[in-house]
Amino acid sequence: VYEGDTYFGFFTREQLAQQVGLRELPRIEPDPAIPADERWHGEYPESPPFPGKMLRMIEQIELYQPRGGTHSLGWIRGVKQVRPEEWFFKAHFFQDPVWPGSLGLEAFLQLLKVIAGGRWGPPREAGSFSLAPGTTPQWVYRGQVIPGHERVVVEANVDEVDEARRWIRGSGYLGVDGRWIYQMSNFTLEGSNVD
Repeated sequence: VYEGDTYFGFFTREQLAQQVGLRELPRIEPDPAIPADERWHGEYPESPPFPGKMLRMIEQIELYQPRGGTHSLGWIRGVKQVRPEEWFFKAHFFQDPVWPGSLGLEAFLQLLKVIAGGRWGPPREAGSFSLAPGTTPQWVYRGQVIPGHERVVVEANVDEVDEARRWIRGSGYLGVDGRWIYQMSNFTLEGSNVD
């Protein structure tokens, strides 16, 4: 069971058409000092327990630096092309299709799962990495992904690791077409059933 606080605003169609995104973000860039042999990029994993095509919110890992980020614990960037025919645009919402916020968070968590798998080995089953209990994730957003957009970019930075628990805490951002619209912090994953 989840408990939380949320705040909503009402926006006219004209306001939504002029989304400005988040401002003055303390973003983390890749570390140019990390050697090329300590970087990785490629397709997002397709085999189980990573999600199937319908729920895969990341298609490509543009860059993964296992020793990157603010604490040298890991930094990753993933991307997904926006396709107007995707199932969630048809389901969310009637006559006002947007990429659901929960799937934006899922994209971020999918990146953290790649980092966790890189640290502790490939997960063996679907529940191998799950949200850790007892933490309070925070999510701020100012903008939406709509069918007319082209490209979503998600970045994750590892803020803390507990090797014994196979636990990581991360923060990051989601952007669309060059505008950052989600800021996520204090998201945690805890591992089980990993090699």
